[in-house]
Amino acid sequence: MSLSRNPNTHRAILHLAIPNLISNVTVPLLGAIDLAMVGRLNSLDAMGAISLGAMIFNFMYWSLGFLRMGTCGFTAQAFGAGKQEETVLTLFRSLILALGGALFLLVLQGVILRVALLWAQPDPALTEAVSEYFRIRIWEAPATISAFAFAGWFIGRQDSRTPMWVAISINLTNILANYLFIFVFNFGFKGAAMGTVVAQYTGLLLNTGFALWHLREPGGQRGKTAMELTENQESAVKQRAVKRPMQRIPFRNIWQIAAFKRFLNINSDIFLRTLIIIFVFSFFTAQSTHFGSEYLVLNTLLYQFFIFYSYAMDGFAHAAEALSGRFTGSGEWERKRDTVKAVFLWGIGIASAFSLVYALAFNGIFRIFTQDARILELSGDYYFWILGVVLLGFPAFLWDGVYAGSLATKPMLLTMAVAALGFFGAYFLFRGSLHNHSMWLAMLLFLSLRGLCMSLMARRIVLYPKKQNGTV
Repeated sequence: MSLSRNPNTHRAILHLAIPNLISNVTVPLLGAIDLAMVGRLNSLDAMGAISLGAMIFNFMYWSLGFLRMGTCGFTAQAFGAGKQEETVLTLFRSLILALGGALFLLVLQGVILRVALLWAQPDPALTEAVSEYFRIRIWEAPATISAFAFAGWFIGRQDSRTPMWVAISINLTNILANYLFIFVFNFGFKGAAMGTVVAQYTGLLLNTGFALWHLREPGGQRGKTAMELTENQESAVKQRAVKRPMQRIPFRNIWQIAAFKRFLNINSDIFLRTLIIIFVFSFFTAQSTHFGSEYLVLNTLLYQFFIFYSYAMDGFAHAAEALSGRFTGSGEWERKRDTVKAVFLWGIGIASAFSLVYALAFNGIFRIFTQDARILELSGDYYFWILGVVLLGFPAFLWDGVYAGSLATKPMLLTMAVAALGFFGAYFLFRGSLHNHSMWLAMLLFLSLRGLCMSLMARRIVLYPKKQNGTV
């Protein structure tokens, strides 16, 4: 099988990957904008409240981010099969789950705050500031969690540009709202929380509007996108449409027991997988403190190299998810296999480019984060771990996208559990002899095992399954 059979494969991947990459890059900007503006108040408590508060919300929302991945897989398969009605039902099921999760957070907000403060143990003044920030910002939960459902739905419908524009709009709104609430209305650091709430609900309105616009388009073209239809073909399809999709959706089927149960099962697998990731990375940070504060700072800064790399790789992983689900749903297995090959070619290219930049400019990049002589001296002994993570870690990102689009979530959960065992085994086995290096050996093994296990299972589970009938 040759990639030349489908000359548009790389274009389709880039069409989805580049907007996803831009969307990913905007994610950390919300917290950075808050910190930048609150920093002008010259209050350490205010800065601490933003930092600690953002950490609490990042933890909560990361654990609920499974909604995007599960929604994308179901939507992409239904889209590929030309089942327009099922894509709409998937959106509503996902939004029901999102609002249920938001309600859970709102009801238990007091408990969540107490547990977070008990874990962080800030001083009394900072405790009060964090509490004020949290009690305001928690009301963004319905909008923020719903955004996961919308993003997964748009990407599953092969549209990654809409989530990109929504993310950019949220950030611009956040800048304007923060400025007004902090400096014009003089709400201080609480204005940052208010601005974020306003920005997220602006995103909810935009997501709802774009979703309704999508639903005005007639479906049933076996998952073809406008990019693959000529202008005349697209016009003819619209002219032949008698009813809009919303007019023919049997909404009573939202609660169809078998379909909703499968939706919950798939999302529960991804949720448990996400919890393992959270536990591993939280353990990484917590254990870094055992080697001393300088190693905590070192590992935190080194981790930023991994974060930058992951933004780029996630963009292509999301493209792999959307296309893999679409071709699974349509039963176009040759195109799916071609897409996987093409995505991995891009993965190899990106990993090589990042490793080259990091190898040549590691010291210069690291000095952007700190000028501390001791930290700079230590960093010279660790850059090769970053290169290893970049070169050996990329298959895990890309296979995650392929497996998620194929709704092969049980194997994803299994490989994550195996990789976590490898992580903890390596750390506890070598921490005595390798000191802080054992943390990075464990992280490298964690990423490598995920990629290796999924590679070994890919042929049977996602590339050449026994039943090639549109679903795995």
